[in-house]
Amino acid sequence: MFKKGKWRKAVKKAKTERKKLRDQLDKLWAVIVKQRAGNVCEYLGCNKITYLNSHHIFGKMNLATRWDLENGLCLCCGHHTLNTFSAHQSPAFEDWIKEHIGKERYRRIEARSYTIKKWTIEELKALVEEFKKEINSE
Repeated sequence: MFKKGKWRKAVKKAKTERKKLRDQLDKLWAVIVKQRAGNVCEYLGCNKITYLNSHHIFGKMNLATRWDLENGLCLCCGHHTLNTFSAHQSPAFEDWIKEHIGKERYRRIEARSYTIKKWTIEELKALVEEFKKEINSE
């Protein structure tokens, strides 16, 4: 970064098409998860409508379930990350999730999470269009 005694400006790399699509899908997925929950925290008795987050039941690092709409819950920030009893703080929260969504749905998502998925650009584009249609239909 040093050239003839002067700092060179760091050059920001342009996002690849795949990265742009992934970012777009993350945002669209979050909107749909919240819409499906009625824009309310799904934790029993909470019903908060502000500071909502979309939570992945099985982490978003897993591409097989990253944009799986069954794999999402709408939670307020407290039940997502901030409270001691939250999705990212309490191991017991998983038990609540199983009870809330049902063991069958949980097992279906879990089974899909064990698969390896390599998304093509065409598949990502198709999913973007599918998500946009769902958002516009609600």
